[in-house]
Amino acid sequence: MALKEWAPTCAAIAAGEQTILLRKGGIKEPTFKPAAREFLLFPTSFHTDAQLLKPDAAQRYAAECAFDPKAHPTLRFGTWAALTGAWTTADPAVLRLLDELHVWGPDFLEQRLRWRKTQPITVLELRAVRLPQPLELASRADFWGCFSWLDLAAAPEGSTAEQQQQLAEAAAATAAAAAAATPALGDAAFAERQALCRRQLAQLADLQELPLP
Repeated sequence: MALKEWAPTCAAIAAGEQTILLRKGGIKEPTFKPAAREFLLFPTSFHTDAQLLKPDAAQRYAAECAFDPKAHPTLRFGTWAALTGAWTTADPAVLRLLDELHVWGPDFLEQRLRWRKTQPITVLELRAVRLPQPLELASRADFWGCFSWLDLAAAPEGSTAEQQQQLAEAAAATAAAAAAATPALGDAAFAERQALCRRQLAQLADLQELPLP
């Protein structure tokens, strides 16, 4: 399983600089729901403006801002994430409260808030692992569209039994590699961020914790 997210955000998570996501459902989804406890990050290009990042992050992730996955015949998935917490809130204060846990600028956060105003914001807390050998897959038409989750192990229509088996084996090997890899943040550093995240979220009166998949 893979979760689509803006490429600079994926890079910041892989670097241990960011540990949360703020999500709403895509056009093809009535609401956003966590679909897996562990998953790959799928870097996308739905924003191209580096001004949507904090100034220092805009410099560090300039290449990721320009990344267009559709221009690549082969896609590389190098970040595995474990979901360690999930909550919903409709309070816009969440943007300010979690400022230390992400690299986004105010404009990016306001865009997320304006999208589908009647939907609550889903907060995801992630612990990332950088894969020693990224998963490489040929680009496919079913990768593209306004939806959040994609089952990379699901073979496209018309695939042979051998192709289906190869995808399944690649998915299993990736999960095994992630289990043995070193997280982007060590235990102590990640525990500090977890504690900060929960202290800040506790200030939201309407906060609802979601069960993890």
